[in-house]
Amino acid sequence: MPGGLLQRLRRFLLPALGLLACGVILVLLQQLSSGIDYHATITVLRGLPLSVLGWSVLATVISYAALIGRDATLLPLAGTRVAPVPLLLGAACGSALGNAVGTGALTGGAVRYRVYGSVGVRPEQIAQLMLLITVSFTAGLVVLTAVSGVVAAPAIAAMLHLPEAAVRLPSVAILVASGIGLLFCRAGGPPLRIGRLRIARLSRRAALAQLFLVGIDLLGAGLALWVLLPDGRTGLVEFMAIFTAAITLGVISHVPGGLGVFEAVVVFALRDSVSPDQAIAALLAYRAIYFLLPLLLSGILVAAFELRAVSGRLAPQYGERVRRAVDQLAPPFLGVITFAIGAMLLVSGATPSFRQRLDLLSMAAPLWLVEASHFLGSLVGVVLLFVARGLFHRLDGAWWLAMVLTSVSLVLSLAKGLAFGEATLLLCLLLTLWGVRPRFNRPASLLQHPLTPGWLMAIATVTIVAVWSMLFAFRDTAYTHDLWWQFAFDARAPRALRATVAAAAFATGLALWVLLRGASARAVPPSAQDLLDAAQIIRTQERSSALLALMGDKSFLFSASRRAFLMYACRGRSWIALYDPVGPREEWAELIWRFVELADSQDGRVAFYQVRPENLPLYLDAGLRLIKLGEEAVIRLDDFTLQGGQRSHLRYALRRGERDGLTFELVPEAAVPEIAPMLARISDAWLKTQQTREKGFSVAAFGPAYLAAQSVALVRQHGAPVAFVTVMATGHGGEATIGIMRHTPDASAYAMEFLFTRLALHLKEHGFHALSLGMAPLAGLAPTPLASSWHHLASLLWQHGGRLYNFQGLRAFKNKFAPSWEPRYLAASGTIGPYLALADVTMLTGAGRP
Repeated sequence: MPGGLLQRLRRFLLPALGLLACGVILVLLQQLSSGIDYHATITVLRGLPLSVLGWSVLATVISYAALIGRDATLLPLAGTRVAPVPLLLGAACGSALGNAVGTGALTGGAVRYRVYGSVGVRPEQIAQLMLLITVSFTAGLVVLTAVSGVVAAPAIAAMLHLPEAAVRLPSVAILVASGIGLLFCRAGGPPLRIGRLRIARLSRRAALAQLFLVGIDLLGAGLALWVLLPDGRTGLVEFMAIFTAAITLGVISHVPGGLGVFEAVVVFALRDSVSPDQAIAALLAYRAIYFLLPLLLSGILVAAFELRAVSGRLAPQYGERVRRAVDQLAPPFLGVITFAIGAMLLVSGATPSFRQRLDLLSMAAPLWLVEASHFLGSLVGVVLLFVARGLFHRLDGAWWLAMVLTSVSLVLSLAKGLAFGEATLLLCLLLTLWGVRPRFNRPASLLQHPLTPGWLMAIATVTIVAVWSMLFAFRDTAYTHDLWWQFAFDARAPRALRATVAAAAFATGLALWVLLRGASARAVPPSAQDLLDAAQIIRTQERSSALLALMGDKSFLFSASRRAFLMYACRGRSWIALYDPVGPREEWAELIWRFVELADSQDGRVAFYQVRPENLPLYLDAGLRLIKLGEEAVIRLDDFTLQGGQRSHLRYALRRGERDGLTFELVPEAAVPEIAPMLARISDAWLKTQQTREKGFSVAAFGPAYLAAQSVALVRQHGAPVAFVTVMATGHGGEATIGIMRHTPDASAYAMEFLFTRLALHLKEHGFHALSLGMAPLAGLAPTPLASSWHHLASLLWQHGGRLYNFQGLRAFKNKFAPSWEPRYLAASGTIGPYLALADVTMLTGAGRP
């Protein structure tokens, strides 16, 4: 079967499975809801007293305060501290987005990377923080469940129809094991091992503090739901056991926010004490208060920072940095909120409007306006589901369309049934969109934007939920063909049927159109004009390593103005960009997004190889995952000297080299073609001695065109050329980078050390400020107690991988020059995508030049 056809089938397989799963869920929900009455549920929901809603909001505030406190106490354990304003933003906004979308360690981590990173917290420290949050939450959840099981064993056993011992004994065992674990808590001891995971030992005080904060968090979240239930039906202790079990099953299910799973567990466990109608009403109010309200408030806070009305007054010493960081959070927050609003419009169109409001509306509006508003409102909801993806990608067209559709929906929500609550949420979205306008500045086409399988599954899920909501709300209505043509103010079932079926058909048509649309672009080799344009851009910026673009083995993606570009190569499904973009920084974000979308349109995984730490937020904003690759050795030439005891080996290398007859010269670019045959002989001898061949992609390779674009540092021994390195320099910014390094087998053992020392001194004399010796792979990835699995694997390769690659020897040689070691990262899509991309980088590098 052709590879292209396989690729297309793979794109359709996951959406098809997702649709099948949603269909199964629809059937199951229809059967499980047989004892629930829609109108009774809505009556209970509307009858909830304001005081009860206020207590639920207060419990939510307590829960989020504990979440903020957890970040505040865990950050010092990760080796850092954060001031109050960024702490509030990172913890509260990260928790709100993580709770609403699910995968809190991922989305919450992305928010913390952006906010905490803006005030100097390193990526590895944030990774340790997220691991600590996950471990502490899991431990607290288990302990709180066990406490509930011991205190309320009789009630829980009766509720679950289990023997009391089946509840009490496991709970006691968990508490005993937790107590033993606390005995081993003392700071500074060896790390605890749980399988492959190593966790730093905390002091007993720190461990108890975390258990306390997690307990307050869960207790606040549980109280937010418990106060919404009927009085006296369920004790708080018994309810907390049910609540924690529902939370656990929701986390295990990996469904965003545990949606559906959490509700099913609560309704089932409370079936003997709380009617299903009352339980569902409480759960709907709980979702709105604990999940939607913090998300909306976080979005409004982000908009406030965008308007620059808050940051300067709160903390002028770092306000601007924090404001810029929070500004970048606007697209994901607005994307999530817009998707939720679109889902709300679909469900609203599938359920009946309140009869009293329709009666009032009938006295002031014609029937055709109500019918058209109800119908169009559902279609607008479908479009917002698709527009939300464009907001994630900062498309200006998506912003304009969201503004127009939200404004139209605001009018339609009132015209279709005086839906004041719906109109209030739409107004909040409209104002928030207006406040964050500068963040949506990408002119890319919304229609050409690729639709990922995950996004398609989310849209399909919302559509199926809307269909189920209609069937659930009108289950007592007998279906006949006449329903399609009934138009009246009190004909609520026909109106919902027309709107829901039209919305489902519209969503299906849009999704199929996007999926069936052909790919927009493919990787192509660079043309002669592309190489000329790239060379011109490289000469106007300071990153000398960008000269690797001129090897001719990488494709280019230029910005719209052709003032900046990305160099990349493809292997398998991996689209791998080398380094950060080249050119004016203001065009980088657009290039990164375009490259992500280009790879996405080809069903590929995207990766950026050897990116610098100061640019990590750009890749986090694009939804990519980061892992550290190693460290690059950079000699700071302003401070480079041969004086002092630490440089004695360099002085010896110079003296020994002179005794061996070594001399140094720097051949300018214009004279390199004349000595190219001589350099080729040295290169061939080196390749033969090393029993290797030319590399490619991220490693400089010998080629006439590439060689002619740089100067060459040459060492002769008794007049015969024996070693050389190419020196990449742009002439702008005072930075140089080592390219090709070759020497003959009979060269002095001190030839390369002599060459590098002389080159550093020469560049310093001629005004250069830095000389890069290249990256040492896996350097600086020590297996700290909270390190990731990648760090542990990298550490093993560093210690025992000498037969594969001389990791330690390479770093030891570069360390002779006392360089600054700067971290370099890989940014890639997916969970295992970074590791697959690394394997493809290895193959691209080993494959050499075409």
